[in-house]
Amino acid sequence: MGMGTLYGIGVGPGDSGLLTVKGREILGRSQVICVPKSKTERESVALSVVKPYLAEDAVVEELLFPMSRDEAVLEAHWQEAAQAVAKLLEQYDSVAFLTIGDPLLYSTFGYLLKFLQQVAPQAPVEVVPGISSFNAAASLLRIPLVEQNERLAVVPLPVTEQEFLGLSQYVDTVVFLKVSAGFDELLDLLEASEFADEVYLVSRCGTGDEFWTNDPFAMRGQKIDYLSLLIAKRRKG
Repeated sequence: MGMGTLYGIGVGPGDSGLLTVKGREILGRSQVICVPKSKTERESVALSVVKPYLAEDAVVEELLFPMSRDEAVLEAHWQEAAQAVAKLLEQYDSVAFLTIGDPLLYSTFGYLLKFLQQVAPQAPVEVVPGISSFNAAASLLRIPLVEQNERLAVVPLPVTEQEFLGLSQYVDTVVFLKVSAGFDELLDLLEASEFADEVYLVSRCGTGDEFWTNDPFAMRGQKIDYLSLLIAKRRKG
């Protein structure tokens, strides 16, 4: 008996209306829904997005991915998750793995895929792209990320002053991800640069708790939601 198919499905930023038609169709017939979850997370944002589209008898499997920078700890959990998914693929025809945003952009799915290829290289895999957080944020703000020959960089924090100065010489728009850690330090770098005039903070884009501001400098010292990003555009002229 062959293995079932694993579907890595990007569910978008948090608005169920932004889930792709293909994603909905696959979710509607998936027997198992794998949901990455941290210990501190009360309910998976990704699961809340897709709930209206799941089959009534779909089995939900939570896979633990701790918020850690320890590579050994992370690899142990990725290995464990890959083995768990491989077992599910031996029992079911269709298994969906949910990710916020896109499955192959700073996503847990990329790591799972790597380890699954080690433990079950014969497993069929299909990836369904999703709308990334910064694309949704730009739509919310109604600002073009880049135009004509402009350059875009997507940078997760932390970022050093040297890295920022090197980067800022070559790009016109920078999207900073994971800004809840090192937020004030990032504001200091931006304030002293050509990116200070047009900076936006967007948190939980597409959800009921959505928030944005074009004056993130006024939020120094405040606790920033984990699902937040900054868009900074270089001064023109």
